[in-house]
Amino acid sequence: MERKTYCDYLRIVATFAVIVLHVSATNWYGTNVNEFAWKTFNIYMSIVRWGVPIFVMISGSLFLNKDISYGKIYSKYIFRLMFAFLFWSLFYALASEDTLKRGIGYGLKTHMGDIAKGYYHMWFILMIIGVYMCIPICKAIISNELVMKYYLFLSFIFAFLLPWLIQILKDFVIADSESMMKVIGVIIYNLDTIGIKMVLGYTFYFVLGYYLDRICLNKKARLVVYFFGGVGLIFTVAAQQVLAVRMKEPFQNYFGNFNVNVLAEAICIHTFFKYHSYKGSIVNSRAAFLSNYTFGAYLIHVFFIEKLSFMGLDTMSFAPLLSVPIISLLVFVMSMCVSAILHSIPIVKKYLV
Repeated sequence: MERKTYCDYLRIVATFAVIVLHVSATNWYGTNVNEFAWKTFNIYMSIVRWGVPIFVMISGSLFLNKDISYGKIYSKYIFRLMFAFLFWSLFYALASEDTLKRGIGYGLKTHMGDIAKGYYHMWFILMIIGVYMCIPICKAIISNELVMKYYLFLSFIFAFLLPWLIQILKDFVIADSESMMKVIGVIIYNLDTIGIKMVLGYTFYFVLGYYLDRICLNKKARLVVYFFGGVGLIFTVAAQQVLAVRMKEPFQNYFGNFNVNVLAEAICIHTFFKYHSYKGSIVNSRAAFLSNYTFGAYLIHVFFIEKLSFMGLDTMSFAPLLSVPIISLLVFVMSMCVSAILHSIPIVKKYLV
């Protein structure tokens, strides 16, 4: 299969986006929502919400374009991810501050639950394992154009649009109306009763990545995508800001990956990179080279964020407008370097990064 150059660039920017997100979040909860610092964190976090959806869309465009046997799905991809999950969960348990202070034995005993559950960013690995398990089902869905579009339509309606509209109503329209809140409760109950669980997961982004990869959008259609991406970003910033100020504390109601505004941002970013002209062969080869290290960088980046914070360097060390991008870039470079080193060790490269 011909290498998809735009996917190399997307991996790199999505990795950086996730790092910016986690760096911005370090003081997001503890800062007064009326302060400029919190508003800055909120803007940065809103800008990069598309990171995880883009990762899943990349996987869809790659995996659903080739034939993969059931055995290979489990023996090669899922096995590797499970091994990486256990190793890195153990790593973060042993690297915690109380483990370093009290010893490995204490750390293992104390953090056994954390090892099984994984550190906070490790949820992505478990999620993508679930998506990979569904590859044969997704292949059946995409084998029929009409079925694929019907699946994406149902998923958009039930996983994105209806929950999103209900949340908007609850937060901004009928928040003070007890009777209307009861009506909303009944609607939510009925939607749950319908039980259309099959279209509610990350396989939507997986199939969407394949679909967007194979279709061709003309310039007018791309401008529409960019417009809605911009509207999605503005909505994310404004909705989070207004809600936080009104409730006097941070909320994540419109940060989730299954919000329409985040979906609009993700499609916008995907479209921009897919239709960009990649004429520089040297730059493209370097992007392909760097993209190999992004998974390892994702796994290790939280360690650097926490250790820098422990040493006194975090987003409140100086103006957040500058601290967020500077610390994010520093963490990104360190994470990619460590990932490159780990890639030079054959068995580590095969199973852990």
